[in-house]
Amino acid sequence: MKKSVLSILCAGAMMLSVTACSFTAPINEYGGSIPVGVTSAEVKQVIKDAGAKRDWIVKDMGNGVCEATYIARGHQIVVKVTYDKDSYEISYVSSQGMKVDTQEGTIHRNYNRWVNNLKHDIDLGLLQAEAR
Repeated sequence: MKKSVLSILCAGAMMLSVTACSFTAPINEYGGSIPVGVTSAEVKQVIKDAGAKRDWIVKDMGNGVCEATYIARGHQIVVKVTYDKDSYEISYVSSQGMKVDTQEGTIHRNYNRWVNNLKHDIDLGLLQAEAR
């Protein structure tokens, strides 16, 4: 009887640890290219508009850098969007309530979804700016 209880407890602990791991994912870096002819001012506006569309708070930090903050259900993430005439990059800055492990390079899996959505909207906005 003691063996079966111990076996059940061990199995439960293993399942709990597997479930906990599934809530984290690698911290991905995102970016893309800037279409030829799109100005720095247009890129900055596209980043601000893309952020606003998804409820990000975007601050222009100057010199081709914007800081974007997203807050949802007790979670907060801050990313840096750097850009020049050829490309842009979105990189992790900080977070709260996101199970981040900087040594392992992991974070709550929603981080990648939220940042990928921002990237998608930036890419779409850049294509629209190029078409104007």
